[in-house]
Amino acid sequence: MHALAYKGSLDLAADVLIIGGGPAGTWAALTASAKGAKVILVDKGYCGSSGATAPSGTGVWYVKPDQEFRDEAKASRFRLGGELAEHSWMDRVLQQTYENMNRLSILGYPFPVNEQGQPHRRGLQGPEYMKLMRKLIKKAGVKILDHSPALELLADEYGVAGATGVRTQTGELWSVQAGAVVIATGGCAFLSNALGCNVLTGDGYLFAAEAGASLSGMEFSNAYAISPTFSSVTKTAYYSYANFYFEDGTLIEGAGSKQGRTVIARHLQEGRQVYARLDKASEDLRPLLRVAQTNFFLPFDRMGIDPFTDAFPITLRLEGTVRGTGGIHITNTSCGTEVPGLYAAGDAATRELICGGFTGGGSHNAAWAMSSGSFAGEGLHNSP
Repeated sequence: MHALAYKGSLDLAADVLIIGGGPAGTWAALTASAKGAKVILVDKGYCGSSGATAPSGTGVWYVKPDQEFRDEAKASRFRLGGELAEHSWMDRVLQQTYENMNRLSILGYPFPVNEQGQPHRRGLQGPEYMKLMRKLIKKAGVKILDHSPALELLADEYGVAGATGVRTQTGELWSVQAGAVVIATGGCAFLSNALGCNVLTGDGYLFAAEAGASLSGMEFSNAYAISPTFSSVTKTAYYSYANFYFEDGTLIEGAGSKQGRTVIARHLQEGRQVYARLDKASEDLRPLLRVAQTNFFLPFDRMGIDPFTDAFPITLRLEGTVRGTGGIHITNTSCGTEVPGLYAAGDAATRELICGGFTGGGSHNAAWAMSSGSFAGEGLHNSP
């Protein structure tokens, strides 16, 4: 720190300070401000375009409040996660996600509609989603400090009491005194070369650990995502429609996007190039896939590749706690930690509660971000 030339300081106070401007941070800000709290949000980049969600498209764990549907939705992930998830938390997240997605529709998110005019609410396009969230929190009166990474938390006799950082575009130091702090800094995957992960350096974990909070489930955070070798887009869901081949066109037995990813990894480690083709997708489904996650197809379109008919080389990119499960340990229903005044949400917080030992990527990740952010914002607005 001493090597930097700082140019003055900005000293602020708030009821709630949120570190991180992705979906978890913005939902926490929106919820806390609706309860009357004075909220400041600081973002390492530009809130609305920084982080893993903003440049991406994602499915969302959106299930209508039908008991049979929700029991089925919970059962599949419960088994995959070694039956370590907690049903009460899965129920809470399913309900909060359902409410938040419906709210987004009312607030202006452009969900696609089917032939009957009904909106399809099981996915979100990151650019539109985060642009809307920035607009909503600004309208709610949240003060946003962009390009303002936090450097350390502040403490008093009660616990965490704010944070300090620097405004990288001006060289100005900032300090925020706050009754509660939400760490919503995302996961740790900055070395993965995955789209939007360059700012996800794990500093939120360090802040929490330095303050005395615990990490949990980190043994479940070695998740690798499939990506074309020529792209940084690591959206793995569509590879469930893929067959995997060697260069000579031979089908690779046992390779798959879910339980067969180890087979792919073994061949890559042996120096053999693996190819994929989304040839399991039916003709009528292909246009729908393009609409659901347009960013997935952009790299292929730029290369002149039709991923449904052309084989393309793939690799595996480590996405750590962005797609893995572990993170800051949660001790109560408001996403609080062991440290008074300190909360965690989104990828920064462990997703064991809804995923057990299985990856929290994709739809569960998106659901956890918006719901845990809402839980934190709901619970901390009256913090001392």
